[in-house]
Amino acid sequence: MLKILAVPESRPSVSIIVPAFNEAENILGTLKAIQGALAAEQIVDYELLLVDNESPDGTGRIMDDYTARDSRAFAIHLPADAGLGRKFHEGVERASKDYVGWFPGDNETLPETMRNVFREIGKVDVIVPYTINPRARSFIRRTLSSIYTAVFNILFGLRLKYFNGPCFFRRSVLDSVVMTTNGPAYMAEILVQLIRRGDVTYAEVPMYIKEQKGRRSRILRWGNVYKIAETMIRLVLRTY
Repeated sequence: MLKILAVPESRPSVSIIVPAFNEAENILGTLKAIQGALAAEQIVDYELLLVDNESPDGTGRIMDDYTARDSRAFAIHLPADAGLGRKFHEGVERASKDYVGWFPGDNETLPETMRNVFREIGKVDVIVPYTINPRARSFIRRTLSSIYTAVFNILFGLRLKYFNGPCFFRRSVLDSVVMTTNGPAYMAEILVQLIRRGDVTYAEVPMYIKEQKGRRSRILRWGNVYKIAETMIRLVLRTY
C-alpha cells in the first residue's frame, strides 16, 4: 500500500534583526538559539540581520565571520552613537521577508520565548512579548518598567502588558507606521499607532528572560528619560 506523506504547511517568511553592542561572548549563543527555535517551528524561509555599532570588544568582527559562513545572515555596521531604535529601523529598511522583528544579541531571551513568538507568525499582524518572570531583573528596573507601561496605557487607552519587548510585525502593517524616534521608546511608538487602529490583530505572548547579574541597563540614563518623554509628547499630539 502506497503511503502518502503529509507536506508541512508553508509558513510565512521572517526577517530577524539582532542588534548587539559589546556582546562578543553572547552573540553566537543568541544566533544558535534563534535558529533552533526557527527549526522547531518549521520556519525555513528567514534572514538574520545582525546590527553592530562599533563594539570595541569585536562583536562586529564576529558578525562578519558568521555572515561569511551563512548566506541567510547579513551584517549591518552603524556609527558608535546609534541607539537601539536606529538599529531596529536600519534592520527594517534592509528586511525583505513577510514578517520582521527582533531579538537582542545578549542571549537573554530564552528559546521558549522565541518559539512562543514564531508560533504566532501567520496568525496575527503583531506579536507582543511580555516578561513573565520579571524577578530576573532588578527591583529598580522592574519598578521603572511598570511605571513606563502604565503611563503609556493610560495616555493612549491601551491595556498592553509590555511595550519594550522583541516584537514582530507583518511587514505590510509595519510599513503603515510613522517611525520618528531612535530613542528607547521606539517600540512603544510603533505599538501605540498599530494597536489603537482597531483593524490590526495582535497576540501577547509570555517572554522568559535569563537573570544576568552585574549587567546595568543602558536605558537607565537621564538622556534616555528625556527622549522617552519627547516621544510621548509627540505621540499625544499626533493622536489627539
